[in-house]
This record gives sequence, C-alpha cells and structure tokens, in this order.
Amino acid sequence: MQQTVSHPYALRPAHAYWKTAVADRPGEGFVSLWRPRHPLTRDTTFSTAGSCFAQRISHWLQQSGYRWLDSEPAPAGSDAQTLTDQGYGVFSFRTGNIYSPALLHQWVRWAVGAEAMSQEAWWNDGRCFDPFRPTIPAQGFDSALAMLAARRQTLAAMRKTLAATDVFVFTLGLTEAWTGEGGCVYPMCPGTLRGCFDAGQHRFVNLGFDEVVSHLEATFALLRGLRPGMRMLLTVSPVPLTATARDDHVLVATHESKAVLRAAAAELVRRHADTDYFPSYELIAGIQSRGAWFEPNLRSVTRAGVDFVMAHFERGLEGRSAEPWPPRDAAPARVAPAAGAQAADDAEVVCEEERLNGFAAANDDPRHARWCLMGDSHMAFLSRALERAGVPHAGGMVMIGSEWCKDQFHPCTQEFIVPLAQADARRRWHRMQAFFSDGERLRPGEGRRVVTNLGVQSHIVGPQFHAWAQTASRAGDIAPEQAVAFYRRTHAKRLALLDKLLTLGYRVQVLTDPPTQGKVAANRPLLPIFEAYDELVAHVLGGMGCEVLHARQLLAPGGTPAHYIKRTPMAQGANDWIHGSDAYYDDLIPLVTGVPRTVAA
Repeated sequence: MQQTVSHPYALRPAHAYWKTAVADRPGEGFVSLWRPRHPLTRDTTFSTAGSCFAQRISHWLQQSGYRWLDSEPAPAGSDAQTLTDQGYGVFSFRTGNIYSPALLHQWVRWAVGAEAMSQEAWWNDGRCFDPFRPTIPAQGFDSALAMLAARRQTLAAMRKTLAATDVFVFTLGLTEAWTGEGGCVYPMCPGTLRGCFDAGQHRFVNLGFDEVVSHLEATFALLRGLRPGMRMLLTVSPVPLTATARDDHVLVATHESKAVLRAAAAELVRRHADTDYFPSYELIAGIQSRGAWFEPNLRSVTRAGVDFVMAHFERGLEGRSAEPWPPRDAAPARVAPAAGAQAADDAEVVCEEERLNGFAAANDDPRHARWCLMGDSHMAFLSRALERAGVPHAGGMVMIGSEWCKDQFHPCTQEFIVPLAQADARRRWHRMQAFFSDGERLRPGEGRRVVTNLGVQSHIVGPQFHAWAQTASRAGDIAPEQAVAFYRRTHAKRLALLDKLLTLGYRVQVLTDPPTQGKVAANRPLLPIFEAYDELVAHVLGGMGCEVLHARQLLAPGGTPAHYIKRTPMAQGANDWIHGSDAYYDDLIPLVTGVPRTVAA
C-alpha cells in the first residue's frame, strides 16, 4: 500500500527545519547554505565591486587561484602604502567602495557610454579630488584636468574588464546615499571627508525596495549588453551603518537598510536565471552566530568571521555545500593575507579596538591639564598608563596610524585641526581641543606639553623607508640629506602641525615607537631599517625643537626586554609587535613626566 503524505512539510530535507538545520548545530556547522545556480570553476573569470565587505571576496579570489580580473593593476614594485593610497588591488575597478545600487548604476552607465560622466571636481587645501572616489588617490590631483583624465582611464579599463567577465560579484552595502546637481550620486556625504556640504545643492536619499530593484535591473541589462552570458552574483554586507542621516536610531536604520537590500537581491534572483545570491549576510549577522563574528565594536567583522564565510563560499564553488564546516576532525581553514599587507591589516584590526576607548575615562579638564596626548593608538595605551599612575592629563588617540599617514586631517584656525577620518575621531578631538583653544595666549614658562608620536608611525613608514632606500641605493651610497628629504616629504603635513605647536609655545615631546619589531621573525631582516628610521626621526624632529624620547635607546639599549612584548594576538595569530605591553607604557611615565613612577602613583 502506498504511504500517504499528510502535508508538504513531511518530506522536506533536514536543512528546511530550524531545529535540525540551526538550533541543533554549532554556529559553524551549517550545511547546504549555498549551492550555486551555475557551475563556477577556476576557469571562470570574476569581477568584484561593492562595499567594504566585498574587498574580502576580492582578496580571497586572488589568493585562492581563481581568475579575478583587475582592470588597473598596480605598477610593479609598489609598496603596501602605495597600493592603499592609490586604490589598487581592492576591487576589480579603481572606483573605491560602491555602497549603493544607485552608485553602481552610475559608474556602469559612464563606463559603457550610456551617459556622459560628470565634470564635477572638489578642491581641498589646493588639491583636486574626485567626488565619486574621493580617497583615490589619497593625496588628490594637481588639477581638475588630471582628475578627469584619471577617471576616464578607469572607466575605459572598467568597460574592457566587464566585457571579459563571466561572473560579476556585487556586494550591496547601503540604501542611504547623497546626490548633487543633476542627480549625480556620491559615495559619501560631501564635507565628511572631501568637498564642502551645500544644503541647497546636496540631497539625502534613502532608496526603497522598488528603487533598489530598478537600479540593479538597469545595471544588469547594461552588463548583459556588454557581455552576453554574463552572470551576476549578489551578496549583502553584514557590516552595520556607521551613521544614519535619518531621524531613526542607527540600529533601526541598519536593519531596515539590510532588509531592503536582502529582499531586492531575492527578487532579482527570482526574476533572472543568470542571477545568484551568496548568504554572507546570514552567516555573519544571523541570530545563530550570537555576534561571535564581530569585533567588540559590533561592526567590524573579525578575520575568523571572514574565513568562516569564505570557507562556505569555497565549498559552494567546489560543489561540497552538503558538508558541514569546519569538518569535525579539522581546524578552521585560514586565508593567508596578500604579500606585504599583513602589517597594515593587522595594525588596523588592533587599533580598531582602541577607537572606542581612545581616551582615559576620567581625564582632567583639558584647559587645566599640563600634559595633552595627541596621536594614534600608542597614545591610547599611554593614556591608560598615566591613569593607572594617577597622573592628570588630557587627550589620547585622535586617529589610528594609517589615518594620520593618509593626512586625514585639515588645519583649522578655529579648531586647530579637524580630523577627517571616522566620526569618533572628531568626537575625541572635540573633547581635547580646549587644551589648544588659548594657544595664542600661552605665557612663556607656562610649560604645557604635547606628548605625541606624530611623525613616527614606524610600522607603516618603516617599510616605505626600506623600499625607498633600496631604490635610492642603486645609484650609490645614500647621502644623509637624501634620507632627510624622504622623511620630510613623507611627513610634510604632520611636520607642519608639529611646527605650529612649537611656534605657539608648547613643549612637544615625541615618543618613538616601541622597539618590539624584532620579536616577529618576518621583521628581523628589517630590524636595521627600523633602527635607522628611529635615528632619522630623532634627527629631524630634534632639529625642529621637539624633545625626542628615543624608546630604543632609553628603555632597550641592550635589546627589548621580554616583559615589553604585548601578548595580545593580532589577526594572523602572531603577538602584537606594533604596540608594547602595559609594563612598557608604565615605564614611559618617568620619561614623559620627569617624575618617578612610584612617586607619581
């Protein structure tokens, strides 16, 4: 007798039930989350674009041997900082982040010639910046003509690469956007990083479901016309909004935005057989993860989280989506960083944790403080040490080291400087700027000190110095004045800031970085470079009138003590060699204050 099926759910597989597919499994042990609609092999050509999280897919494809297309490869021999500043190797196109479907539609219209590109240009500090990729290059252009020529070059490269693409991967990031004259869409609000905000010209828009679908439909139609047979792979970024321009709470705005984007992606998949969706959003932000894949700021995705997502991606590509990950008898797979990127990437991960606690919790009123700390994450750790010792002070970290090195601040008569990085940098600066508010009226002998590591950032500039020295030495020995010229050129804007502090009458104490670089095997061949760079810092800044506290000479003349090594792992598992331990920052206190630590405490 044939068995009667009582209802349609009776024959559903295990992955269709929450209990068997989610509740009864650990956070990593999912199966069948993604089965590609079409075969994807190592012969498939991929192009990638989108929001910040899309960068992870770009990197993974490169590192895993897939045919990832790069429309504008970096010049041979480019160092890590050049790659970052010039926007190379991040996405398939040097457009920078494309957060919204509206901005993607605009770039593709320009690339295929469906619409003439905007001629708009932004000017800051005598440099011209592209409104549609304001951080590429980081230092801008000499003229609007040069900026427009560079954009035309990117559009031509973009068109050529799209015409060779089998699968276009786009990560949907935001529904919120800003538009300008003629309806042009910007990647960020004018005035937040570059440009100037004009309430009469710039308009906030929040794309609804129909608008998101419409932009994606129109974009994909253009792509199919350029490359018949191209397939689309959509993802949704799990990264929450940094801030919202709506009246709603940012948490509410984030969930609405992600819901709209996720629903639009599902609609495109339903309509078109050539469109697929990969569930990176669900893997990271789903309730089953219990927030485990986010950093303490509840926004940045951890390296382990990225590995988790990309392992699912790989299993789908290879047709093994029915297997759980990680296997019960194996450790989670890890994705190796691109060559030359480890130090910078890890530094950002480490310092990101300090963004929330860049200042000691109970600093004195900045107007009455004797010491003001001003710099990157090293100043956050020093602030904590001063707090432990009971030393009143103001300030701490303003921005992370890479943001200082990218000159993401603007000199300002009223506010001394305006940080141009994250909003929390501006909040931190607002809390401490009263220390500088009466700088023009400083009395001789008042003796207020600015303690800083501006002009140092050895973990970023040290490798640049090495690359420069290798190139310069090909022509013979390097003259000291050449090294000084390199240093002044690299730190020009930060040196101008230090010079202003000195001119206003502040005592400026500059701390070199912890002498911990040699504790990582990969850095040991470069240890003489780091030592020479410290000497260069001391020579130039000392000549300007700064009091340079040379940590390598003062605290580790015979080698770095073991108790100065910070035991916190970095993203790649090695100990943090960029920062010192609490003991190291505690030992700096007598050098900074001139008071023995036991007395100060």
